[in-house]
Amino acid sequence: MRGWETTERVLDSGGFESRQRVLVDVPIVDASASGARTLSVTYWRTVDRFTRGTVRATWRGDGGRLKLLGGATLLSFGTAQLAFSADEVRCLHEIRGGLLALRAGGTVTLAQRPAGDQYELSVLVKEYVPRLAARTASPWWAGALYLKGQSPFHAAVSRRYFDLLVRSRAA
Repeated sequence: MRGWETTERVLDSGGFESRQRVLVDVPIVDASASGARTLSVTYWRTVDRFTRGTVRATWRGDGGRLKLLGGATLLSFGTAQLAFSADEVRCLHEIRGGLLALRAGGTVTLAQRPAGDQYELSVLVKEYVPRLAARTASPWWAGALYLKGQSPFHAAVSRRYFDLLVRSRAA
């Protein structure tokens, strides 16, 4: 696993885009619905493990939720949208709300795609509007909560997710 990269930017819409990626030598999942589902299941399991169960992902037919200690919904998501082809395997989750979202909107996309003679694994959060990010007329500390807490937490979870995917392939 090489090429760890994490970037974040504010879009013209005011939403955030956060992207983490690594490069691997071989495909980690098959180009199939099962492969796309594996990307998703592994990511949400990583959240559970990384937080030692403090934050849990739960899923039902209408979507999923990240819950704090089984109670408060931090984020809620629509149903998984699976896609696969020779060029990409991905699972997209629409962000519907929760305590960490200022409003519904945005997506989380977990993907694998060819990158030259390697494969890129990525986590892309796009058009997400975090409640903890700084805004006009917000208290001075609001942006610090996102920059020092939520943003690095997401990057750390993504890094662990990539490690788990690669290890699961080797097993």
